[in-house]
Amino acid sequence: MLVTGPVVTGETPTPSPAFADSLAAGGTGGDAPRRPGVTAPEGPLPTVGVAPYVDLTTPPLPALTDMADATGQADVVLAFVLAGEDGACAPTWGGTTPLADPAVGQRIAALKARGGTMTVSSGGAIGDYLEAACPDAPSLARAYGTALDVVGTDHLDVDVETDRGREVSVRRIAEALALLQRERGTRVTLTVQIDGVDEGLSADAQELVRQTTAAGVAARVNLMVMNYSYGGGTWAGAMIGAARTAVGQLEGVWPGSEPADVRRRTGITFMLGRNDMDMTTTPADARAVVDDARAAGYGGVGFWAVARDNGSCPGTEDETDDCSGIDQAPWEFTRIARGFTAPA
Repeated sequence: MLVTGPVVTGETPTPSPAFADSLAAGGTGGDAPRRPGVTAPEGPLPTVGVAPYVDLTTPPLPALTDMADATGQADVVLAFVLAGEDGACAPTWGGTTPLADPAVGQRIAALKARGGTMTVSSGGAIGDYLEAACPDAPSLARAYGTALDVVGTDHLDVDVETDRGREVSVRRIAEALALLQRERGTRVTLTVQIDGVDEGLSADAQELVRQTTAAGVAARVNLMVMNYSYGGGTWAGAMIGAARTAVGQLEGVWPGSEPADVRRRTGITFMLGRNDMDMTTTPADARAVVDDARAAGYGGVGFWAVARDNGSCPGTEDETDDCSGIDQAPWEFTRIARGFTAPA
């Protein structure tokens, strides 16, 4: 269940009257918009165009330098930061591993040495969320900041998945992200759920975007085109179609923004190989998604997950953490994703 009511923090700054008036009129505190209606807030946006997820919660840790050496890909999203032991408002990797774990730190340092940009991802599909454990926006912002400082990055991805009975206040998340962006210049990605080709963004995802917009947070909205039912046609078409539906919904949230700017603020992330449900993303499917994202002018692409990008277990019936479940070349999906280029 998504809780959208206000969170009383006693510390969280509220928008100034001038900013609030500007937002109500369709502005973002700067120049008048070129189109009527609310615009996407201005501010620091993610700079990474291709960033696959690295699962730090399931052993063994992947050899990230192998990926970088084989493909040149060194930008990654580190997943997932969760609440600490007993649900404490204390960031950890996967709820069990300390942020400063030496094995994780060595892998991060090796990718940075190859020029990689790290993005810290909070949330995910399982585990206790920091967003629920931290009682107010200031404490959540501090927890986010701690994880960013340990990794040494200013990129944060908040992956909110509310289809598993979680109670998450999007108001609290929005206020925390506003604090981070004002005080640290943090670059924010909102990774959100897709309900289907025709449905596009889930209702909770749309509310998260609205709340962060109201708080003045500049963000990329990353669409998880995975694990939803679809009717006829191909799985590639279902992923592309769902993304287009979602982009139309974002244009509705930000009617004052140019459509090209909305697409530039959009990312798309697929699950390679066997998905959690019955669909399978083949290399051809991935290529179609990447090609469409490039042609549409999206800001970024990614996939779940690096350790699965190999063909060591072809023909498996269920999704696994360490292989794609299909016949593929090593790092084939990484090479396909690297064909993406973001708009200048």
